[in-house]
Amino acid sequence: MKVLAINGSPKGQFGNTEVILKPFLEGCTEAGAEIEIIYLKDKKIKHCIGCFNCWTKTPGKCIHKDDMEELLEKISKSDIMVYATPLYYYTVTGIMKDFMDRMLPLNNREIVKVGDSYSHPSRLKRGVPVKTVLISNCGFPGEYNFSGLLETFKVMTKGNLAAYILCGQGGILSSVNKNDMLKKMYAPFFSALRSAGKEVVNLGYIEAETQAIIDKEVIDPEIYVKNANRGWK
Repeated sequence: MKVLAINGSPKGQFGNTEVILKPFLEGCTEAGAEIEIIYLKDKKIKHCIGCFNCWTKTPGKCIHKDDMEELLEKISKSDIMVYATPLYYYTVTGIMKDFMDRMLPLNNREIVKVGDSYSHPSRLKRGVPVKTVLISNCGFPGEYNFSGLLETFKVMTKGNLAAYILCGQGGILSSVNKNDMLKKMYAPFFSALRSAGKEVVNLGYIEAETQAIIDKEVIDPEIYVKNANRGWK
């Protein structure tokens, strides 16, 4: 099984998003999956200009000749796609949005109706649809901050989002391994992330017990906010 992880943080492997993504992928590896991580900050991906040549003149091929051509090939061969992005204004980062926009050549131009919904079907011929996992973090407490982002991925995957990991209070993540007390407090969280990776590979979803640990706020929101605000002074 091939897992393609797309890190859309402008900080790449040095951001808080990577702190969450890494143990999740370790769990995927332990379950026997083949892992590849793409850092979008290191790729040249031009904006989609909405010309639709990838549907009309050159079906499946974009007019832009950049790194996205190689990435589309990797997407077509993956079994699990992991979108990892910090929350920027309640959605994905700009570089992640460009990546998502440029996935248009993977779809056919015809509109089809499935149930009560209309969409463009995938041009990829595969027996089992690719599983999608969303991983995100933000500086605020509260999962409600991710509501717009989560809805985007639910719609994009046509209601088949396999799993999501949404971490509020993300501003503290990069400090966890530098502080013994925080390391102890966050140990169950990081253990659950590794379990989540295994479960997605083996089961196709995150079990409820594991999800509950991931969703639980480790630090009291008022204490977190007080310290976060102090950090700006």
